[in-house]
Amino acid sequence: MNKRNYIKICMLLVLGLCIFTGCSPRQDKTYTMEELDNIAKIEIYSAKNDKLIKTINDENQIYQYNHCVFSDDSDTEEYQEDLKKSIEGADEQYYFISYKYSAAHFSRQKTEKNSTITLYENSNIVKMTVSEESVKNISLPEEFLTFYYEISDEDMEFYHSLIEE
Repeated sequence: MNKRNYIKICMLLVLGLCIFTGCSPRQDKTYTMEELDNIAKIEIYSAKNDKLIKTINDENQIYQYNHCVFSDDSDTEEYQEDLKKSIEGADEQYYFISYKYSAAHFSRQKTEKNSTITLYENSNIVKMTVSEESVKNISLPEEFLTFYYEISDEDMEFYHSLIEE
């Protein structure tokens, strides 16, 4: 091969490296507590027998979980009853219970329940129940702490990937 072909190959390799450099997630990135929404861990339970399947402490997965959970605001209050009715009789499949660090403690050792997300079989509707522990200085009934969302297939696949890893 001549010099011109070597230069072309080198330029293509450099261009490929520049294009694909941002494609992989950074495994060494550390997130701030604000980026993690103060979430310490996530526990996944089977709804059939309340058996703990997995505990997630990995910051990358917690960060992705937060963005999956709070990424869509399209299901407003007016659709809550419709979503609730559409899952009546559906079997609960998994519970995702998130725990946050207590704001009252200076150490990051004590955690309190933040919310529970319930996945249903054969449905893209999830139920999110905010823990009473998360709401300070006021007592609210559970009906005001429960929200229903219809999530995308990609988000549902993400939840299932957390279970299967």
